[in-house]
Amino acid sequence: MGYLLLMLSLGLFLSCKKSKSDTGQPGDGGNKPIEVDNDLTEITKTIQSGSVVIDKFISDETSTIGDGVTQTQIEFNRKDGLPVKIFILKADMNNPKLSLQAMSAYNDLIWGVQRVSEMARDNQMANTDIVAAINGDVFNTSTGEPTTVFYVNGMARKSITNATLTSSGKVFLAYYKDRSLKIGGKDRTNALRSIDYTQVAQAVGGNNWLVDNGVKTVLTDATIDARTAIGYTSGKIVYALVVDGRKAKYSNGLSLNDTRDILFSLGVVDAINLDGATSSTLAIKNAGANTWSVANSPLSERMVGNGLAFVLNK
Repeated sequence: MGYLLLMLSLGLFLSCKKSKSDTGQPGDGGNKPIEVDNDLTEITKTIQSGSVVIDKFISDETSTIGDGVTQTQIEFNRKDGLPVKIFILKADMNNPKLSLQAMSAYNDLIWGVQRVSEMARDNQMANTDIVAAINGDVFNTSTGEPTTVFYVNGMARKSITNATLTSSGKVFLAYYKDRSLKIGGKDRTNALRSIDYTQVAQAVGGNNWLVDNGVKTVLTDATIDARTAIGYTSGKIVYALVVDGRKAKYSNGLSLNDTRDILFSLGVVDAINLDGATSSTLAIKNAGANTWSVANSPLSERMVGNGLAFVLNK
């Protein structure tokens, strides 16, 4: 009888004990289970209701990084089951203290390349805080020269002719001196958007229209990769989207169509794609310090030709 009780107790103990793989620890052939967060942020709910990009939601989190500026991180699986992580900056430009600022490498007039987190440090002006920054235009990897229009604090660092804008299909985001936002370049109807260059305070270039005057553009490039894109609503809300990619078990990236659909679901009237792939970077200012950390996880923080900062005036 004693032997039988001992065996029953042992069996009960083994049946109740979790394996290492059950607890999410490395085990013999076990995989860490995906923990699903069912408390969705408003941005995630909006994307889910307005697009089909998120097939299986995993987790999200929204944090305030400055007055009128929030960052939302979303992890999900695409329709093909592959994982993706995206980062969305939401900036309320109705805040009179919030502005956009184009950044050059080392805050210099000479072309060069620099990491976005360091570029934020060198381009921050007196009595301002660069609370976040993203990479900008496609650039010459030898010199750092951007391929499209580039204005810094009202100074034209690079201009290109309307003929070149039309033939190349290049586009750019312009931030006017009156704080309004415009997109320059040939639109989906092949018409060149009118830009008053005398009123441009900041401008950073891109390479694809995503949303044009409230209409999704037709995109044929189905490449999956890391992305950086930006758009704005009629209510002066700017959304910057950074997508991690090229990491199979962490984040595989998105197509241009998926990138477009996310921004469209957020209500942007105009949006463009910026430099992506290994350039895609989001840097956030560390609280209480004059340093910036990379919020996303690129293969490594690449040195890029220019960037765009979200600035709070003190």
